[in-house]
Amino acid sequence: MLKYRLITGSLLVIFLILLATCDQRFTGAESPLARGLLLLIAACLLAVPLLALEVTVILRRLGNRASGWVAVVGSSALCFTMWWSVDPASSDSTLLQQLPMLTLAVVVALSFIDACGGRRTQGILMEVTGTLFAVIYAGGLMGFWLMLRQEVGAWVIMGAILTVKMADIGAYTVGCSIGRTRLIPWLSPKKTWEGLIGGIVFATVTGGVMAAATANLTDDAHTISIAQGVLFGFFAAWTGLFGDLVASAMKRDARIKDSGGMLPGLGGIVDTLDSLLLSAPLAWCLLG
Repeated sequence: MLKYRLITGSLLVIFLILLATCDQRFTGAESPLARGLLLLIAACLLAVPLLALEVTVILRRLGNRASGWVAVVGSSALCFTMWWSVDPASSDSTLLQQLPMLTLAVVVALSFIDACGGRRTQGILMEVTGTLFAVIYAGGLMGFWLMLRQEVGAWVIMGAILTVKMADIGAYTVGCSIGRTRLIPWLSPKKTWEGLIGGIVFATVTGGVMAAATANLTDDAHTISIAQGVLFGFFAAWTGLFGDLVASAMKRDARIKDSGGMLPGLGGIVDTLDSLLLSAPLAWCLLG
């Protein structure tokens, strides 16, 4: 298991580095391509649809017949409109800012239409709620990363992602080494207070280092100070933990260990991105 985790994790890191390099070099500034376009394509055509599908599968195991196709299309559309709503090149920002809310309204309407396709009323409200949750969880939270990309360089995004993941690594390393005091045993028995402290230290240090390093990798006017990086790292350890606990709660409710098996050694998309999703609004607020 550890071997597959290392291989899959390494491949994902290489992919993210290549994606960040290409996005930083070929989008925005003097390029004809819109800022963050490559990150947008990777998110809306790959990560977000797969994430939404996994959430709907979990919901269906709980008896909620959430609409898979509405969740996939709606989450990608929401992610796209959030990115577009902060386009610095647009002259009509007021209209663009309303697009994410309009997208959610359309999602609700399509969910009702799809739920009524079987000419029944029982469970419709739960189905619509489940579909809306999948759209917001997958597309809405991921959209914050793309909104941040409109304001900072791609390397800042990668630095923030690494900071969040270093909290996971720190918590795992310290927790396995000296962890004794259980954090929330009824929800996630393996998490400890010692691991949480380790995650905070790892993320705080990484946040400061990444802020200093990325300032030399981008030509954007908007740079991240070391204080911002440290502050983000501290709070990212908490939001990352909360995101992991949310995913754990969903999986325990559905009585499954992993959200999927798409990524050998890591589980599914939800298992891999859980900490990043809840940290996205924090990154947008503190680093944007």
